[in-house]
Amino acid sequence: MLFCVHYKESELFMRDNQPVTSKEVLYPRHAQLITTTDLQGDITFANDDFVAVSGFSREELVGQHHNIIRHPDMPAAAFRDMWQTIQSGRSWKGMVKNRCKNGDYYWVDAYVTPILKNGQVVEYQSVRTQPDEQARARAERLYRTWRRGRGGRGGGGAPAGGRGARAAAPR
Repeated sequence: MLFCVHYKESELFMRDNQPVTSKEVLYPRHAQLITTTDLQGDITFANDDFVAVSGFSREELVGQHHNIIRHPDMPAAAFRDMWQTIQSGRSWKGMVKNRCKNGDYYWVDAYVTPILKNGQVVEYQSVRTQPDEQARARAERLYRTWRRGRGGRGGGGAPAGGRGARAAAPR
């Protein structure tokens, strides 16, 4: 079965949300930041935890492309890998640095999965939790290398939350 998502690559990968600060937003370990999007990546639902951490109101989020929270430190290759994976009907797991409305940032260990109805993908759901410090530090180092143009994986994946250097669909 082939899944297709239509998006503008320039909008998806190159949105440069500025300004940014160097202030990290910490959130409770038990928090689960959940969103759903349509097949184009536009937010259709955001839970209370996501709204609180992102700093956006629910009204500001719903209907916007999910890259509204893209932090400019995130390499395009990580998102390219995520979209290729979920478009193929598989789940994706990886570390993501997001930007808050005010420019602050927060790290998440993200799990994105296609949601099926009658055998067809109808939306995507992302559940994010607080990453452990070791996984976060590894992601920061790897993403810094990718942004400098060294050691990239072409379409390589995002560092998995505490399990290795590459996110992959569950086997």
